[in-house]
Amino acid sequence: MKILHVIGSLGCGGAQVVLKHIVENMDSGHIEAFVYPLRSKHVDIPVRGNVITRPYCNYDPRKFFTILRVCKKYDIDILVAHLTKPIMGCLLASFFHKCKVVVYEHGPVFEKGPQYTLYRLVLRLLWRRAAAFVAVSKYMSDYLVHKIGIAPERIRVIPNGVDPDIFDPQRVSGKRVRENLGIRCTDIALGFVGRLNHIKGPDLLITATALLLDRSRRYFLLLAGDGPERKYLQESAQRLGIEERVRFLGFREDVPCVMAAVDIAIVPSRQESFGIVCLEFMRMKIPVISSGAGGMAEYITDGQTGLLLNENTPDEICRCVERLQSDKQLRQRLIEGGSRLAEQFRVAKYVKATQRLYEEVLHKED
Repeated sequence: MKILHVIGSLGCGGAQVVLKHIVENMDSGHIEAFVYPLRSKHVDIPVRGNVITRPYCNYDPRKFFTILRVCKKYDIDILVAHLTKPIMGCLLASFFHKCKVVVYEHGPVFEKGPQYTLYRLVLRLLWRRAAAFVAVSKYMSDYLVHKIGIAPERIRVIPNGVDPDIFDPQRVSGKRVRENLGIRCTDIALGFVGRLNHIKGPDLLITATALLLDRSRRYFLLLAGDGPERKYLQESAQRLGIEERVRFLGFREDVPCVMAAVDIAIVPSRQESFGIVCLEFMRMKIPVISSGAGGMAEYITDGQTGLLLNENTPDEICRCVERLQSDKQLRQRLIEGGSRLAEQFRVAKYVKATQRLYEEVLHKED
């Protein structure tokens, strides 16, 4: 079976991590995988295998014709499309090549802006060109059915997974990270890992940290990740007078070490297709406070595996942080319950489910 994965880039992102897991962990004796990133520069997440690069600029239409050329050259059986432009390009390519298309929807369908409006329109018009859609949660599956109009039998829910070898609290220490950042053992480090944009809610954390620091100077906020709101968030921290207690870490290759340096993880997303970062923190035995938005509500049990915010506001974040700090039994219960939950979402499990889907698609009659 020959499979071509098409993705926007191999830059930092959840879709890129999922693609890497799929390509590198599938049965290589049965599947030959190729990867074509439309933008080949700025590789943050390298993928072992047949990576096809082309020197085309961002809006050069030749990159889409390359999809067809690669399909013909290598006699591709299945096109797997990740993210908006690749999905639109692969659905159009299906008119000119016999290979079947699998659309992997990671979450862009929820995004706002002209590009995403066009993407949803293309999905509504061309979804029948896809042999199958992969949704990372029931929440996303329901959205695709009720908002886009995709037939439910075309959709397979395959949740993301955590790599237990990378996120291993027995092998990873956050001590050096804390030392390098000047965080003392008596300080309370709050942690955020993700893209710095409005939908992920880091602005709520900046305000919440200011409120917490008014009550105690023990708090630190660590934000690992980058994005369009970084400058705005830095200015907000300066305006609130808390810049010395906030650390903008940018893109980090040692994310498990950053997580291990944290006392409490906070995921205040306004929208989330799945929220794998919650499970990664849980795997590292860090208690998680979450908004429960979107797919996160499907696996987080309040007070057992995580602490769900009643409202996604700075005041409510403060209340939950202080509750965790004052209730050691609750904290330990979340650590133990979250760790057990994370064990149910392993990379090997979703890779196996994905490979089974590819086999079904390949042998399904048109």
